[in-house]
This record gives sequence, structure tokens and C-alpha cells, in this order.
Amino acid sequence: MIGEDTVDLAVSERRSAGVRVGLRPATLAAYLVLALLALIYVIPLAFVLFVSLMSSRQFALNAASFPDPIMWSNYPTAWVKGTFNIYFLNTLLYTFTIVAVTLVISTLASFPIARGHLRGTNVFYLVFLSGILLPAGIIPQFFILQQLGLFNTQLGYILLWCSRVALPIFILTGFIKTIPTELDDAAAIDGCPYIRYVFQIIMPLLKPALSVVALILAIRVWNDIIGPVIFLPSRDIKPISAGLLQFFAENAADWTLIAAAILITASPLVLLYVFAQRYIIAGVTGGAIKG
Repeated sequence: MIGEDTVDLAVSERRSAGVRVGLRPATLAAYLVLALLALIYVIPLAFVLFVSLMSSRQFALNAASFPDPIMWSNYPTAWVKGTFNIYFLNTLLYTFTIVAVTLVISTLASFPIARGHLRGTNVFYLVFLSGILLPAGIIPQFFILQQLGLFNTQLGYILLWCSRVALPIFILTGFIKTIPTELDDAAAIDGCPYIRYVFQIIMPLLKPALSVVALILAIRVWNDIIGPVIFLPSRDIKPISAGLLQFFAENAADWTLIAAAILITASPLVLLYVFAQRYIIAGVTGGAIKG
């Protein structure tokens, strides 16, 4: 163990030798930039929070003031008036179903690509990666859903999202390449079926990567606004993002309720990202480097 006297002696020797102890200018500048960026994100959130706790009269008189009195009733009022219970249940259905199905599809597609079981797997891999760079074909998707009779249906919206597997395949392929191929040989010798091997051996080893993909998909589905507006015109099957847009259109004059509705919609994702951001970043960069 290094005692405090040893540390103090080392610091004093560095100072006596002309070495400055403390933050370098570049490091200090980086911290200042990060602090400024944090303020850019925190200040609007704080403003929305304060507005959501104001009365309509106080907001009209001075929107930049602290809420006095604090109107907690704005939240249940916005929840009931905007029927967010329906939107919330729809969003949970979409999120959990899309995440589960996409994880299965992506794993089954990533494993043969990572192992090179087929000829031209690199071509398939590049085709999937192009989906990350190219924009979604909204017009073709619109006509395809109409022709299949899936327009304005929950099943059609779920299938639409389950086809967006480019990013999950990119992440999972990089992680699968780190799994030793000796496991494949051992499973083949023991006579383990291919599908059973993928689900019982490979998927448990992919838990970190699958967790990252699940979090990214959940955030993307929860924040989707263009898809519900175009493919889900019926109000009773809209997710919470489209419900917020509908609420804004119907209550454009009541900004306190709109602010409360914004926080109701965003708070689950904010909490999710606060607790899971390091796993998302580590998973994306790790899969990219390992791939």
C-alpha cells in the first residue's frame, strides 16, 4: 500500500523539478466544452420541467420564473386528457415485440455471416450495412403495406420495424467473430442441431451484445414519429410519440399541459439512457472494433 507521505513526497518532488501538477490546458478546455454541452441539454429540460409545474396564468405572466405554486395536477390532467394510457400500452406492445423478434432475426442472420458459412457472405454483410447509410424507402413501404392489407395495422407496423436489421447485424457480427470456432466443431461432433446450437450456445454468449441491441432498438421505436404518422392513422393504435403530436394539435394553447405531456413521454427514455448509456457506447464501439 502507498501511504499518504509517499504521495506527498512524490508531488513535492515533481513540483521541485519544475513539473506542474494539475490539469493541462487541453484537458481543462475539454472539460469546459463538455460542461457547456451539458448545459445546452440540461437547460431546455429544466425549462420544460418548470413550465410543466406552472399554472397557465403564471406561464402567461412570466414563463422564465420558478413555479409558484407547484402544479403537480398538470401531470394527471395531461395523462387523462391525452388518453396516454392507450398510447403507452401500444408503445409497450410495439417495443417489446419488435425488440424480441429483431433479436432473433439478427442473431440467425449474423451467425452465418460471421462464420462465413455461405459463399459471398461479405457481399451480404455489405448489403446489410448499406441499410445503415441509406434512408428508409417510405414510399415503397407504404405501397407494400397497402398491397398486403397491412396498412394501418399493428402487425404491419411491427413487421416494418422488424425488417430494419442493419445495425443489429453489424453489432452482433462483430461480437460473434470473437467467439472461438472450436465451439462450433465441438457442437457438430456431439450432433447438436444448428438452430439449437445458435439458441442455446451462441445467444447466451451474446448477452452483452444483445442487451446493447435491445436498448438501441427500444430507444428508436419509442422515439419513432414519422412511421406512426404515415402508417398508423387510426388513433387507437398510435404509439406514445404520435399521441404526443396529437395532444399538441388539440391543446396548442395550453403550454403547461404540453410540457407535462412531453415529460410523460420522454421520462422513460431519459431514465433508460441514464442507466444504460455506458453499455450502449461500449457495445457499439466494441462490436465495431472486434468486427
